[in-house]
Amino acid sequence: MNQEILETYFPGLLVKKEDREKCENYLKLKGIERYSSLYFAIKDKTDKEIDYELLSQHYRYDVKLRRALHKIIAFTEVAMRAAICNAYPNVVFTSRNWKSRISNVMGKPFETGEALRKKISWYLQKLENEGKTNITLFDLLENSDLQVLNAVFLMFDEDKQREVFTNDFEHLKDNLDAMRELRNCVEHHQVLIIQKLKEVWICGMQQSGLKANVENIINISPNIAKANLKRLINDCLTIDEEQKRSKENTYQLLPAFKVYFEDVE
Repeated sequence: MNQEILETYFPGLLVKKEDREKCENYLKLKGIERYSSLYFAIKDKTDKEIDYELLSQHYRYDVKLRRALHKIIAFTEVAMRAAICNAYPNVVFTSRNWKSRISNVMGKPFETGEALRKKISWYLQKLENEGKTNITLFDLLENSDLQVLNAVFLMFDEDKQREVFTNDFEHLKDNLDAMRELRNCVEHHQVLIIQKLKEVWICGMQQSGLKANVENIINISPNIAKANLKRLINDCLTIDEEQKRSKENTYQLLPAFKVYFEDVE
């Protein structure tokens, strides 16, 4: 174990003799600075001594949480696409007339910034270059990113949006933007529990932090699945999910880094 690395990147970290080889291997696999950023975030929240096992438990929990969030966000993305495509199955357009065609069918102007307009045109031109004709909303949404999906979903009237989920619809754009940022963190494998995330709106109140952002994506999820999705998040605290949860089988985390919903069994 390189003492200089410990003193520089993990000052004060206790590494027991039996953990030294494991710690060294993980630093090689995951990156010294990646682990160090998590260490300093934990150190900032407690005056107690931090050992490698505590650091490792926070990291392993973060991995499980990101995997769970990937499932939830993917589930929601597919449901949003389905709602749009089921409502407008026969809308056909090209890379030149897509904006007016979508505006006409939805009964309101499709207001996009220059960057988003160019992005959508690029996706459609790519499909045309691949020989795709009669491009539909399904084709566009299946071959573009969450920013495009959010923009089209916001074109829906509120009644159609409510068929997918309940939310603070007055602030739906902010909440969808927050979901997109959270998704980017998850998909780029960032250490999520230490990220500064966007503020979200829950029950008419603006909230910040990891738990608020997780609650936001659950609120954006289809109503039929919300209780199960909360259980999925709660289960991330269990070290070995094949065993019953107990103190020994639960990640020991600082409160600032734990997401748990009390309103589900």
